[in-house]
Amino acid sequence: MRTNIESLDWNIGRTIQSKDREGRKTIDDVFDENTLKNIQQMFSRGIISTLENIIATGKEANVFRAKTFDGRNRAVKIYRQNTATFRKLEKYIEGDPRFKSSGNSHRERVFTWAQKEYKNLHSMHASGTNVPKPFHVHKNIVVMQYMGWRYRPYPTIRELIPEDPKNFLNDLLISINSYRKNKLSHGDLSEYNILNVREKPYIIDVGQAVPEGHPLYKELHTRDMKNMYRYWRKQIPNLEKEIFE
Repeated sequence: MRTNIESLDWNIGRTIQSKDREGRKTIDDVFDENTLKNIQQMFSRGIISTLENIIATGKEANVFRAKTFDGRNRAVKIYRQNTATFRKLEKYIEGDPRFKSSGNSHRERVFTWAQKEYKNLHSMHASGTNVPKPFHVHKNIVVMQYMGWRYRPYPTIRELIPEDPKNFLNDLLISINSYRKNKLSHGDLSEYNILNVREKPYIIDVGQAVPEGHPLYKELHTRDMKNMYRYWRKQIPNLEKEIFE
């Protein structure tokens, strides 16, 4: 349904309509017929007014900067409905008491995953964890707080090491303890999904996070803490491993 892309051109924005190979591939991978309908519903309901530049790409989803009707920036995460990688992610849904089933079709599993990310963001944000504030979820689309300055997203700590690693880590541990008190395990915590927001940590990509009662709850947190120790011991001399226990 390529004609829908042209009909939504005034809303989707010129950046996505790039004619280079990468831009064309983004359009083909992300904006299938059903996703275009879902985006149109978000326009119609006044949730966003435009989609602007792409700010992140991944195996399961792409993230775009969007604008609201009053000119505020938003991050819009669009999960691709034509990717097979969600089969590998079912283990994070199965056993999650918040979701009785991941769905009977691939599309339903994608929708469930978007709901899962939204719920995890909501729970973490409510607990005091530094995560993007969630605003809306619809089918395969999650709308959240935009973490960036103008059109440029804030970097991860892999891209920009904190100036004061010790203080940054202390703030990060406060966020981790906050979602742990809310009985959640992130499940994929690493230098790739912690943003350096003007020397403050913000945790992103929380779709795989699981609550207490999930069979992987303890295992995932243990793995997260091993990842954290591996990264931070390179930045902080004589770092004690015990702080991650």
